[in-house]
Amino acid sequence: MFALPRRPRAPWTGLDPRITRIAIARAINTFGLSLVMTFLGVYIVKERGYSAALYGVLALIANLGQSATSAWAGELSDRIGRRPLITGALSIRAGVIVALGTLVLVHAPLWAIAIVFFVSSALRGCFEPVAYALVADIVTPEQRVPAYGLQRMGVNLGWAAGPALGGLLVMVMPYGAVFYLSALGMIAANLVMAGVDDPRAPQVGVRPEPPPPARLRDSLRAAAEHPPMLALLVGTVLFALVHTQMFTALGIHVTRNLGLSERSLGLIYTLNGVLVLLLQWPALSLIERFGVGRVLVVASLGFGLGFGLIGVASGLGGILIAMAAITVAEVAFAPAHQAATAAASDARRLGATFGLVGFAQTLGVAFAPLLGGLLLDHPPHAHPWLAVWSTIATLAVAMAGVFAIQARLSARARAVRGAADAGAVAVG
Repeated sequence: MFALPRRPRAPWTGLDPRITRIAIARAINTFGLSLVMTFLGVYIVKERGYSAALYGVLALIANLGQSATSAWAGELSDRIGRRPLITGALSIRAGVIVALGTLVLVHAPLWAIAIVFFVSSALRGCFEPVAYALVADIVTPEQRVPAYGLQRMGVNLGWAAGPALGGLLVMVMPYGAVFYLSALGMIAANLVMAGVDDPRAPQVGVRPEPPPPARLRDSLRAAAEHPPMLALLVGTVLFALVHTQMFTALGIHVTRNLGLSERSLGLIYTLNGVLVLLLQWPALSLIERFGVGRVLVVASLGFGLGFGLIGVASGLGGILIAMAAITVAEVAFAPAHQAATAAASDARRLGATFGLVGFAQTLGVAFAPLLGGLLLDHPPHAHPWLAVWSTIATLAVAMAGVFAIQARLSARARAVRGAADAGAVAVG
């Protein structure tokens, strides 16, 4: 008799159950936020009549707040634990989202919306880098790629449903009222995270010595003296400048320039979320096979292809093809990038390292809407949309070059450390 071939095990089989809980919390949180934040730029530009560049300035200021809190929260979590910052940020941000929705509902002055938008973004900096550091605390180095892949699946599960439902809800109820549903998602995510044991939490009767505090200026100076980390930070900024256009400039371009509806925009983001769920598993296998460094380079080129395709798309079908190309790059890039960040840190400073990389990423996120808004408001006269999106694609090609350099520098640093360890053993 012939035995049936065994079904391949998922790469995340055998991971600590806490990793799954964190991924579930990410899915719920992302679902709630994507119900509303996907359409904020559309609301400000299309419904309120402000320019895309002005929205870019507002997003720049808001994300600078997140960038600053990312570095601060990551370092603080090394000292007091991860969970207090995560659950506290989710609780407070739920109330802030309710306030933001109320302002939108009554068509409050733009300056009032901008202030609450800033506070909401700053609170996100207390969640993202700290949660990624918590994952690195729980798993072994060999488990990091599948663990971060599972986190990405959680994020995109939220994206698969949130924008599509949000696009439907804004057709049957005021946009501002949808924010109240978003806040419920944050409360639910907080309840899930409250059940995750924190390995960094202080033990009763035990006072472990925390790492000494580090200021952002000192961390940046140290990174400048460590070429692999400096290259990682530069590549991270470029990634954020490129990838964020998917959530800011793309929405404005699709609804204002191509004349598609918010419902079509929700469908585009749903395709992204569904493809991530389908492709993340095989993408993890590719990362394990070809290595983090190579995957970061190839995925960066994939982003260039996808954003370039947006420039030649004239309708929904073309945009969906472009989004599919972007998603293929995304499922490979995200877990590889987080694994590279964890590998660049020592165990005592995981939070500080993720906070520093989160600072760099959010810095790029902050300037991305302004870049996209300026390009969309002032496109070249000849082939305007092709020129706009080819500019974004060029940044992705530059990102590939930076990560190629980072991979080479990291390999050289590992070789030097290996030689030094071998020498120490020989002397011993």
